[in-house]
Amino acid sequence: MAIHGEVWLKWCYRTFGRRIMDLKDRDADASRRIRMAAVLLFARQGYAATGIRDLAREVNMTNAGIYHHVSSKEALLADLMRVAQRGLIDATERMLRDVQSPTDRLALLISSLTASHATAPMTTQVMDTELRSLTPGSAALDEIIALRDAYEDHWKHAIADGVSTGAFRIADQKLTRLALMSMCTGTSEWYRPDGDSTLEQVCAEFVAIGLAAVRAPVQVVAALDLSLLPDFPWEPPHARNDPRPVEARR
Repeated sequence: MAIHGEVWLKWCYRTFGRRIMDLKDRDADASRRIRMAAVLLFARQGYAATGIRDLAREVNMTNAGIYHHVSSKEALLADLMRVAQRGLIDATERMLRDVQSPTDRLALLISSLTASHATAPMTTQVMDTELRSLTPGSAALDEIIALRDAYEDHWKHAIADGVSTGAFRIADQKLTRLALMSMCTGTSEWYRPDGDSTLEQVCAEFVAIGLAAVRAPVQVVAALDLSLLPDFPWEPPHARNDPRPVEARR
């Protein structure tokens, strides 16, 4: 009986285990397609103008099928923003880990934020503009604000350290930070890979502008390694050509 029992268990595993894995794979694929469609629609027409019916139509599913994978449209938005913000923070912390100079840190922050918005324009647009769509006072809103603030702290500290060491001369640190970040995030609106300037050229020019804004001494700054950019897993692949190698975007 023990032998028969073992054979039966192996048969069950081969038969049902594979089916369970197939179901999990299909669920994962459906979840990915829903989130990619949500990024596309939220960026193109805005969160408020996008309904569950629009999402269902985009991925060829029923409304009930959508709700099998997401509890609500707002929960979906919060998830997209949470993953994107954490990805940006993690990538930034890896890039800055061994960088001590305030000038080098600011240069990395400028080039990485610029490149992130240029290569993932739809994800970053949702991340930057749809915070207003989360319910005031909700736990999700508080979490996303905390993540955003954690990222901006890297900018605050780099600028403050530059001022305290005499490397930067700034009248208003907050206004300078906001101006530089706005310059970087604006690339999601206008940058095109087939435009007049390459992404490397845009990043280099923005770093030069940023260091001039804080009145830092002119110096040669190493080019950003594009493979270090954050992974935004649900950026629609054909929204805009990404200059990074394919393996760096997986």
